[in-house]
Amino acid sequence: MSKKFSRRGFLKTSVGMGVGAAGAALVGYDGSIANAAEVVQHDSYPVEISADYKRYDQKNNVIMRALSGDPVVKPNFDTYFGKHMGWIPNKVADGYGRLEEAMKTGAFAIEDGLNGYHAPGFASKGLYEWKEPQISGVVNPEKYTFDTPEAASKAVKRAAKFYGADLVGIAPYDERWVLSRVFNIEKNDSVPNVLPFEPKSVIVMALQMSYDGFQAAPTSLELASAGNIYSSMGVVVSKVSHFVRALGYQTVPCGNDTALSVPLAIHAGLGELSRIGIAITPEFGPRQRFCKIFTDLPLAVDKPITFGVKEFCMTCKKCADACPSQAISHDKEPSFQAATISTSGGVKKWAANAEKCLAQWADAGTDCGICIKVCPYNKPSEWHHDLAKFATKTPARPILRYFDDLFGYGKATVGEAVKDFWKK
Repeated sequence: MSKKFSRRGFLKTSVGMGVGAAGAALVGYDGSIANAAEVVQHDSYPVEISADYKRYDQKNNVIMRALSGDPVVKPNFDTYFGKHMGWIPNKVADGYGRLEEAMKTGAFAIEDGLNGYHAPGFASKGLYEWKEPQISGVVNPEKYTFDTPEAASKAVKRAAKFYGADLVGIAPYDERWVLSRVFNIEKNDSVPNVLPFEPKSVIVMALQMSYDGFQAAPTSLELASAGNIYSSMGVVVSKVSHFVRALGYQTVPCGNDTALSVPLAIHAGLGELSRIGIAITPEFGPRQRFCKIFTDLPLAVDKPITFGVKEFCMTCKKCADACPSQAISHDKEPSFQAATISTSGGVKKWAANAEKCLAQWADAGTDCGICIKVCPYNKPSEWHHDLAKFATKTPARPILRYFDDLFGYGKATVGEAVKDFWKK
């Protein structure tokens, strides 16, 4: 019996019989699968914020620390970046061959070329431009008037998906998520973060990364999967920004710059905060990257959601167990404790240790991705995977990791994953 058939057969039988631990895990409290999968909308932000919360200074970002010469992190970043750019030989192993390295190079063509390596978060660079002098996408002086903010949101979401976004949500403008200062590489320090207008809302978009590529984490195929989306993010954000400017409204298009993407994605109703420290979406789990656009176009905002991620993460800990550098917290409960100076404090969460994470990047020569690979929410969209996701809100959630491990999810060898990738 094949592994794939075993997974399907087990889940189908369990649901059909409605007995046993697995059967219990796949039904809701009242016996309905729909109830177990319920997405709850919230009128307020669903993560606890401390009263003394302070906006994040980008100079504390682990990569910005390295670029400014911090001896704690600079050697590891230099090694990682040297391998990424091909200046330092990478490993001779499965997933690092000529084909995989070529795939990575192609994936980063726009991100490392046209955008000049925007990924760490350099504001108004390449396709994310918004500072003067602006070379394209000048705001139309004649504003297009929508009948309602809801109509405007519908049009923006339609445009964003047409241009390539997989998910789109609208967050209210909340200054807490805007960086207090942004890193200026010429000054080797952070400078005040000043937006050119008062935004009304934020368009937040998610782009899905390759499931097959992440099965080969932490190799060059994983990095190619991330780089492919980094390149696509710049294109999508630029197109949506030009669309809004053509309607007569101002924009600040962003990737990882200017503001914190994860809180904005949560505020826009796209996902829920996880133990990894990134947002889990119902559609793709942790396997997407976020980009955003600040605008003065009046838009109807979406409500934040929860769907059992926090409760599931409290008992699962699969990402923490799998992390080679032990950068992910094993604590049962989230807290306000900061892991390093790079932690964005004042938010109740599981704080990842960015210094340990960067050390793993240096060793792998990629941005790793093992935590995303092994996460039980990281599944292709198939009926038996959807049923398993539904079960994360039931009292039997602790056993779901057991079955995830039993069926080998996230445990394929790199060699197997690389072969499977090139077969498709």
